[in-house]
Amino acid sequence: MLPEASVKAHAVIFDMDGVLFDTERLCASVWSECSRVAGYAISDEVFHMCVGRNDADTRELLRETLGSEFPYDTFKERVRLEMKSVMEANGPPPKKGAAALLQYLIDNQIPAALATSTSEETARWMIDKAGFSRFFSAYAFGSEVSKGKPDPEIFILARNRLQIKDSSSCIVFEDSPAGILASHTAGMNTVFVPDMVIPESDVLELVWKQIPDLEYALYSDFFTIPSV
Repeated sequence: MLPEASVKAHAVIFDMDGVLFDTERLCASVWSECSRVAGYAISDEVFHMCVGRNDADTRELLRETLGSEFPYDTFKERVRLEMKSVMEANGPPPKKGAAALLQYLIDNQIPAALATSTSEETARWMIDKAGFSRFFSAYAFGSEVSKGKPDPEIFILARNRLQIKDSSSCIVFEDSPAGILASHTAGMNTVFVPDMVIPESDVLELVWKQIPDLEYALYSDFFTIPSV
């Protein structure tokens, strides 16, 4: 139950992979194959630890797990090319309700930003390929920040680019534990949309709302948040 004093959210910020696009299962499969070609085996557990992390953190985590000689740059480029090849024909597969929700925000004059750990080059290609670029007023990419999720830097950057001063007036849609922690630390209202990785209970306690898919946000008072 919302408090009696409430206001409409000033802005909405989306993670990309696992929230807007159903790409994480594809990515897991591509990672497995590309690591096998390189002579390594990346377990599901290690992949899940990397979900939501930026390039620098992923590099460090994989080298800690697989050894300092793991050829990360070669692996990353092979993954990028394979993912792009798969999505070239039909674009990245949108998650249920993604396009409808983004259009709803446009219709209701609620600005939206993208805050993704993915690099700018790859993320812009995916957003453009899906026809989603017209929905966003601002972007923040993993390649732009010095600290990745769970650090809040990327969400603060997205908020600033939306020219919003108060973090508590923002809603964030996230699917990863790292993203939930980052959004919460940024002082934003986090909506958890489950994908591949289910956070531990202590992380779930930080969530403002949990919905099974983005279609559940398509009702009039979903974007009403507690006033402060």
